[in-house]
Amino acid sequence: MMFRKQKTMKQLITILLLLTLSFPGFAGLVTLSGYLKDKANGEALIGATVYIPAIKTGVITNPYGFYSISVPQGDYSVTFSYIGYQSQSPTIVLNESKQLNMLLEEDSKQIDEVVITGEKKNRNVESLQMSMEKVQVKMIKKLPSFMGEVDILKSITLLPGIQNGGEGSSGLYVRGGGPDENLMILDEAPVYNASHLLGFFSVFNSDAIKDVQVYKGGIPAEYGGKASSVIDIRMKDGNSQQLGMSGGIGNISSRLTVEGPIIKDKWSFIVSGRRTYADVLGKAIGIEELQDNQLYFYDLNLKTNIQINDKNRIYLSAYTGDDYFKSGESIYMRWGNLTSTARWNHLFSNKLFSNTSL
Repeated sequence: MMFRKQKTMKQLITILLLLTLSFPGFAGLVTLSGYLKDKANGEALIGATVYIPAIKTGVITNPYGFYSISVPQGDYSVTFSYIGYQSQSPTIVLNESKQLNMLLEEDSKQIDEVVITGEKKNRNVESLQMSMEKVQVKMIKKLPSFMGEVDILKSITLLPGIQNGGEGSSGLYVRGGGPDENLMILDEAPVYNASHLLGFFSVFNSDAIKDVQVYKGGIPAEYGGKASSVIDIRMKDGNSQQLGMSGGIGNISSRLTVEGPIIKDKWSFIVSGRRTYADVLGKAIGIEELQDNQLYFYDLNLKTNIQINDKNRIYLSAYTGDDYFKSGESIYMRWGNLTSTARWNHLFSNKLFSNTSL
């Protein structure tokens, strides 16, 4: 009886060993990694897709544009794609681990028709990122805005499950939770007072924002214990290719953005500011009510990033904003925000990416 058990055990071990050796992943895994960026300005592409059709395997880039995918050795056609950009599908020989950085160009072609494609059944409960909405800043700028001021928080209220607190309020009610149960993050720094003029406008200048992600449930542990939602807002890194300026004049405020490289492809910066000017214009044209009164707000966003080498990159971000109200000598109010973040990205290997924030 003991002999039969030993024989059966040997047969099982032999079968498992044969199955293991026949599995293609054990033929020799190699890793393809790198960064996906916008060719025009060098901005990292967040959530871009890297897909290998031959083995039906793919990944998406992280918030810094980094990707890493491990596959068996071989020759593969790898598709790099991002919404609004031209896809690229180079053939790559993967006999060893490689690092490949890709630059994607914007796709400005006019289409003749719109194709609506549904998602597969149960994707909303099987996905690793449940209840997460990605909001494109380009789309936000196309939406109607109050007094010409593009407002990111007001645009978010158009998403399912999110409501605002009424006119004159920037508070968000997400799936029944209160405004104090939402966490708002700007470049990994929490923003506690996210409104200007007692709630009519948000503090986020759309000219300085690159990406907005809204978590309405299944909030990742890295964000802590907020009950209702997390709004993760990322600032632009600054154009690493050429110096540029943009701005605008609105009914309420004016804005100006300057960005460019200090060292091309290595070190870039962005400075973006906006300010209301009703008090300045009122005094200039002689409105008596404004001579002794002041009412204005401003925002200033600063960011620089330095690529030390292929494995190390440093980001420095800062934001400051104030609301100022003064009426005569007796009434005075001032409130605002001041945040700063220092981040260090380090690539330990083709598979291990780390981000340290202060």
